[in-house]
Amino acid sequence: MRHKAAKVARLPVIGPAIIDLARSLRDPETERAVRADLRQTAQELAWLRAALPEPTLAAKRLLIVSLSDMVYQLKIEAMLGAALKLAGWRPIILTNARANTRARRYFAAFGIADFLYLEDFAPTAEEAAEAEAEAARLLAGAPSFQAVKAWTFGGSWIGPQILSTVSRRRLEGAPDPAEEATRGEIATLLPQVLRRVRAAERVVAAARADLGLVIEANYTVYGPFVDRLIAGGIAVIQVTQPWRDDALIFKRLTRETRRMHPSSVSPESFAAVLRRPWGMAEERAVDEILAARYSGKWYLQRRNQPDTEDADPGALKRMLALDPGKKIATVFSHVLWDANLFYGEDLFEDYGEWFIETVRAAARNPALSWLIKLHPANLWKRARDGATGEYSELSLIRRRLGALPPHVRLLLPDTRISTASLFAASDFGVTVRGTCGMELPCFGKATLTAGTGRYSGLGFTVDSSSRAEYLGRLARLQDAPPMTPQLVLRARRHAHAAFILRPWSMSSFRSVFQRRERGVGALDQNLATVARSVAELRANGDLHRFAVWAAGNDIDYLEL
Repeated sequence: MRHKAAKVARLPVIGPAIIDLARSLRDPETERAVRADLRQTAQELAWLRAALPEPTLAAKRLLIVSLSDMVYQLKIEAMLGAALKLAGWRPIILTNARANTRARRYFAAFGIADFLYLEDFAPTAEEAAEAEAEAARLLAGAPSFQAVKAWTFGGSWIGPQILSTVSRRRLEGAPDPAEEATRGEIATLLPQVLRRVRAAERVVAAARADLGLVIEANYTVYGPFVDRLIAGGIAVIQVTQPWRDDALIFKRLTRETRRMHPSSVSPESFAAVLRRPWGMAEERAVDEILAARYSGKWYLQRRNQPDTEDADPGALKRMLALDPGKKIATVFSHVLWDANLFYGEDLFEDYGEWFIETVRAAARNPALSWLIKLHPANLWKRARDGATGEYSELSLIRRRLGALPPHVRLLLPDTRISTASLFAASDFGVTVRGTCGMELPCFGKATLTAGTGRYSGLGFTVDSSSRAEYLGRLARLQDAPPMTPQLVLRARRHAHAAFILRPWSMSSFRSVFQRRERGVGALDQNLATVARSVAELRANGDLHRFAVWAAGNDIDYLEL
């Protein structure tokens, strides 16, 4: 059966009125604000649209997988699409449906009007039947967590996408497929994902892209498209925003790098960085960026440090009633339900099992004072998703461990103690692959990891190859040797690469954020136009730098 979407659809000029009216009736205040922002954006970017060349027939094609109507996401995607269109590329947008007028209009404001619509790639009868049959086969019996995680279909690793989607919906640790409710959710998701894999095959064939671009590369919505592009030998640029409001991070995903963390420094990049000169200017830059990350300078980092205060190590020990004669080991927990199956290999089945076994090991080792710091992102992520009730970490401790001994102290996400104070007071750090493993070693604090990825194996963390080795190290952590100056320098050089060289600094556009107590507003995150002419855009050079890197082959964007 041939599909109508064999060609790229052009932006229609009529038909959106009914859709817009429905949106206005549902939420008139939000729709008025969005339409005002859209008008302002279109007015401010008239010069950009006039400057964009019409792509030639031979132009390289960029497929932007844009399956959201979030204003900020649409503007980021459109900005980067415009950067490549300025360089002669043809950006093509995959959006859900023609009814998504918001997406079409924002892209049009940036001068991009080529679209594919996912609704045109609805499953054929054969594909629907195939999905049902394959779902029944995979669900036969009682698949375990690891069995589900290993599921693949059509070249797409669907298992982690499904498990992480279920986990994120519930805002809890890894789901257990043996539980009836979890099995029911998996059974509902599975045929949908299988159909999406087949749709992704046809979308990629229709787009004939030379390069892909996504903001989210995983979960059941985006994962199949990324996997399909990469399986066809088409690299995909993943775009993420670090703790800085004025920067983005780019990673080129290929068969070799698909499971690398998007913010990581690849081994090849790190080797190149190590060949560069190093001196006092770089040392000062590392000190300044580490201080800035916890100074409240940027909104995105500040939301992880709400209302915190610095305390020197002595004051912190008194505040928490810690034994002044003991060293401190701090466990920096991850958000248990957030993207925990995509990057690297874990020693434990999931973040939840790692967390509970690490706290158990801490309880069994009274030679140290242990601080268990729950990730502060729990606060804003739960507020964003409207979550209430007990933290997953506290529920796990209550159900699996019970009361903790006095040498183990919990620090909740809303603790008033700043992360910088914990870095100063701690003698050791413990994580799976959290950012603290990149930071603590810069201060000479040995940090244990419980999984690969991001920075493990680069020489400045204590990595274990098995659960037994990891737990054994926790049992005698008080006897661990201090870091050598050579290892501290290696950590600082890595931090320089990760925190200073990896971010792409924006100057032609500016991120704008506002905080709300719960939920998400359409314009809580926004992108404002700073440049007012082609000459200013060229003088800034930021979009040009991105376009040059995107057209190349380097895995990591580095501002060298």
